[in-house]
Amino acid sequence: MELTDILKALINGLVYGSVYAIIAQGYYITFITTKTLNFGQGDFVMLGSLIGLSTFITITTLGGGVWLAFIGSLLLVIVILGICGWGLEQVAIRPLKSWHSIGWILSTVAVSMIVRNVAMLIWGRDVLMAPSPFGRAILDLGILKIRYHDIFVLISAAVIMLLLYAFLKKSLFGKALEAVAFNKDAASLMGINPRLMASIAFIIAGVLAGVGGVLVGPMVHPGAFIGLFLGLKAFAVAIIGGIENPRGIFIGGLLLGVLENLFTLVSTSMKEAAAFFLILVVLAVFPQGLFGKRVKEKF
Repeated sequence: MELTDILKALINGLVYGSVYAIIAQGYYITFITTKTLNFGQGDFVMLGSLIGLSTFITITTLGGGVWLAFIGSLLLVIVILGICGWGLEQVAIRPLKSWHSIGWILSTVAVSMIVRNVAMLIWGRDVLMAPSPFGRAILDLGILKIRYHDIFVLISAAVIMLLLYAFLKKSLFGKALEAVAFNKDAASLMGINPRLMASIAFIIAGVLAGVGGVLVGPMVHPGAFIGLFLGLKAFAVAIIGGIENPRGIFIGGLLLGVLENLFTLVSTSMKEAAAFFLILVVLAVFPQGLFGKRVKEKF
């Protein structure tokens, strides 16, 4: 094991971890607002990746430049996945949540299976190659070579986190979301519509999944089944960082990404076990996650 291998694993870990964190923010935004999650979030990522790929190829085939194709695919994915997030909340969450049922858990899983099967009908079962607007360009630092797309993903993830934080803390809608999360009844008395805030939360979660899919597409081989492991790892990140702490989720994502890539240096078969290993270690010491709220139980 050489120093170059370790540095490469660290960089790859930060890149993949930042994508996990983006996806996991979708769990955070819906949980604080409605105390529910979309367990099909990973398949929304997959859908965003495949829609982005098809749009990118279509625009470049028609003569558009790679950056026009990338921006066009990103905008289309944002619109479609935002609508999907809204539709999921309307169809799979709200009807069951109003009856104080936890049936929404299975309903979101059912939606994810429907999305996966629709994806197989449209794009097939085979994995595909997603191009990057940077092509195969690599930044040569001597002892380390980094793809420009990886650098772009890291910067994009940081920008997305800052924008999300600014949205929640500074914008009117963001403050309304936090008000509903803090006390739904009090927020209603102040004129805030909790149902509207719930819809907005799921729209944001869908958009985050779609953006994550577009970013991760050139890093993996997009296909109908990639959402399973991406959604699972993003959920692991949300638990590790503390599902009610967006900064903790971001740190948890980077931690998981680095750990699983370091595990790969020992054995590639151990990579998928890294998430569960980290969950067991963290929850054994911090039951609410690394940065979750500490709650004293009264007996």
